[in-house]
Amino acid sequence: MKKVYSNNNIALVWHVKNMLEQQGIDVVTRNDRLYSIAGEIPVTECMGEVWVVNALYYQYAERLVKEMEKLESEEMKDWTCDACGEDISGTFAVCWNCQSVPGCEPASGLT
Repeated sequence: MKKVYSNNNIALVWHVKNMLEQQGIDVVTRNDRLYSIAGEIPVTECMGEVWVVNALYYQYAERLVKEMEKLESEEMKDWTCDACGEDISGTFAVCWNCQSVPGCEPASGLT
């Protein structure tokens, strides 16, 4: 077995586990219930982990995790609306000012 992912956010650990299992990769989680004792032991020892059972699938699993992390970081970048020029936080997929999405014209009648 090889560790492919660890994070202190248990929801992300379970998300990675589910994502890899959907791709047919057999994985197990470790430390996913230790968050309640963080502080009693070092936080790094409490981080949830995802381990690939069959080492033959490790590189494939690692690539999938890296792609997921890349997509998450790209989605969080701030952007400027092409239609009205408003600066928008990366947490929004639609312009709050004109309701257009990046690369599209504003919704009719809202400008």
